[in-house]
Amino acid sequence: MVAPAVEGIDLFKIADRSISGWIPSFKAGTVSHVRQPFCSQLEERLMLWLEYNPQVARYARGDIGPQFATTYRLPIPKDAPFPIGYTFEGHPHTYLPDIVGTLTSGKMFIAEAGMEDDKRGDRNLAKAEAARRLARLGQGIFWIGTEKILTKFRHYNLVFLHARRESFPAFADIAGAVLSIWPWGEVATVEEVARRLSQRWPPDLVEAAIWKVVADSAAAGHLLVDLEQFTLDRKHPLALLPPDAAPILPAPLPDTLEPVPARDVATVSSEPARLVPGPTFDASRLPEPQREQFHRNLRAVELVLAGATQSNVAEKEGIPRSTLGRLVRRTRLLGQIACVPRGSYQRASTMHPAFQECIRRLYLFPTRLSMTAIREHTEMQQVVTRLTKETGKPVKLPSYDQVRREIHRLALQPDLVAMREGAKSIPRERESAESFALSIPAPALLTQVDEHTMDLYVVTPSGETVASRVHAAVLICVKTAAILGAVLALGPLKEEDYMRLVKVSLERKDHLATLSGCEHSWPCYGKPAIIFHDRGKIFTSERARQVLVDRLGIITEQAPPYAPSANDLIAYCTPSAYLACFCFDEFVSIFHRSVRTWRWEDRRSLIIDPIHGKQPCPSPSHERLLTHPIG
Repeated sequence: MVAPAVEGIDLFKIADRSISGWIPSFKAGTVSHVRQPFCSQLEERLMLWLEYNPQVARYARGDIGPQFATTYRLPIPKDAPFPIGYTFEGHPHTYLPDIVGTLTSGKMFIAEAGMEDDKRGDRNLAKAEAARRLARLGQGIFWIGTEKILTKFRHYNLVFLHARRESFPAFADIAGAVLSIWPWGEVATVEEVARRLSQRWPPDLVEAAIWKVVADSAAAGHLLVDLEQFTLDRKHPLALLPPDAAPILPAPLPDTLEPVPARDVATVSSEPARLVPGPTFDASRLPEPQREQFHRNLRAVELVLAGATQSNVAEKEGIPRSTLGRLVRRTRLLGQIACVPRGSYQRASTMHPAFQECIRRLYLFPTRLSMTAIREHTEMQQVVTRLTKETGKPVKLPSYDQVRREIHRLALQPDLVAMREGAKSIPRERESAESFALSIPAPALLTQVDEHTMDLYVVTPSGETVASRVHAAVLICVKTAAILGAVLALGPLKEEDYMRLVKVSLERKDHLATLSGCEHSWPCYGKPAIIFHDRGKIFTSERARQVLVDRLGIITEQAPPYAPSANDLIAYCTPSAYLACFCFDEFVSIFHRSVRTWRWEDRRSLIIDPIHGKQPCPSPSHERLLTHPIG
């Protein structure tokens, strides 16, 4: 069954798939953690599942060989490459599994990860059968991880813990004190335990030590919390089991995929399973009272659409029956927006349509006219003259209040707002049932880095051009859009600049905010758990892997090839805009000795608030050839 003389796949590509990232593994059979490559997010989830499964002693990829290990400076894998022979359509084949390893019992295990639909393919079923048979011959286990079992909720909890397993010099002393004041089995929050030791060590070190103790306990199966149901944070109650207690095992992965149950074709509908038609609505931006009312209305409408009677639902939810009937009708017509209190109601305007069209046209002017300028514009006077001549009766200009209401109505239409602000594209309606950013449980859990350029002429006093383009890179939190760090360079960014960016992200920035004279503070710092990047050389270099994965224990994820949309967040929080305001003074202070004058050609002027993201500059939108002498 096992085919000999297989050297392993060149892991510059694994089965024609490029490396998607690296994860620091504490179960590679070495004293310190070792980075392991993965080629998909499901492989990343599977590796973290193995990291926190107390049954697993060590594991490695089954499809790498000595050549790859030498190229990427990894330990020579003991069990890899691990070829498995199988037969498909009457012909013999060989394949290499994703993961092979050893259990604490000394038995072997084989693990595969992939989308369930893909794993149900005929060829993949033949591979799984061969791997399952081989594992049983060795009295081992074969696991299959799919998106339905390796859930994103549990994965983020494991990422949260994995980012806090790095040791530090004072950990041993603080950990001993933590275990002395937090008895085994006692339910307490991290915040409460940290408060008990706040007088002996700095609070940051105390909390870091507590989380490392919790993460190590989770890896050993001694953390008493359901990671599938609750999000870990400082205020969630936790309990640790003693080292001699039986470990708590996660839900086992299957060794085979159950066949899809047969469905009655006559009763299957081609309509989507979602009860409420139309686009979804993000209720997180509503105030608390309106958000509760929205969820109550939506819950009642879904019950009615699912088949419950209106009278029973109205009595249960405390909604008048006539109101519930109107909600159901409007929700079928408009979607979830109809469940928002006063979210879809519009009073019919008494303004003449000609004035509405004129106000809409003036509202979209690139000069962004104010409400007063729109009302007093000459085109409004021309509409009055035309309507008076057509009707034969005197027509008055709309009042300021009428113009204000009409402008407010226009401002509620995202496509018009995008056109008014000069956006490159009109934002699409929300179609997902949940927000990706809101699904991330904690800040800095998932961050993104990218490099951008800014057309900026830097000249010497003699008129010699030093640079015509400034390069910048930023590290941004995907959940909050907060800027964790930013770097500048006159030439293309190098590995040293990327390392400096990571260093800036880890440090406090009070001195930078003071130096640059920022209006807002910059309290954004910390170690990211995951850094998502594109395929730039400075992000995929060996030195970047050594510093981020090997030294700092950060998981790195790489964008797929030919997928520029993966950098949408960076494109929104453009670092050139950030450079234009926050770092401009810092830029000046860096080059003030050799640069006397810089010229900033025409471009949009934007302000980046490190906390609240991108905001329009209150000054004029274009500045002409800004020249600033430096003393």
